[in-house]
Amino acid sequence: MIQLGTNERVLLVIRRHWFSFLGALVIFALLFVGPPLALLVTPYYLPFAITEEVHAVAFFLLALYLMAVLTAMLLTWSIYYLDTWIITDQRLIDIDQHGLFRRDISEIPLERIQNISIEIPGFIATVLHFGNLKIQTAGESDFTIVEVPDCYEAKELILQYSRRAGGKNL
Repeated sequence: MIQLGTNERVLLVIRRHWFSFLGALVIFALLFVGPPLALLVTPYYLPFAITEEVHAVAFFLLALYLMAVLTAMLLTWSIYYLDTWIITDQRLIDIDQHGLFRRDISEIPLERIQNISIEIPGFIATVLHFGNLKIQTAGESDFTIVEVPDCYEAKELILQYSRRAGGKNL
């Protein structure tokens, strides 16, 4: 659990753009729909191979398979949803989720931020308005936030509060 300091307030919570989850969603849809369709069509193409016992076992195995696909989909969604960046008026917090029970939390005080650059990785990112923020800090390595929706707004917000925290005028 992230503890906010006294007089610290959350300005923005950023999650990856929905497009980054779309590929996994398409794969899970194919995995979820394909085998049941194959099981439904098999009796028409191989009527001699499907007995009542084989049919019952096939439906049981299909149920186990669908439960595994749904579990993997839930795990993928949880990682997507819990992988966040929190911008407060004093710091930038990166929560990097690596599974259900493992996460890395990093934070940068806003007064240490020196520069932010934006990378728009391609045509789809341009059309859907998302990109990567590369944050350069004083005395630390670069910090990258990937697939940020409305990255220009996030950049301006971070720079605005970074200048305030550093005592610089806007």
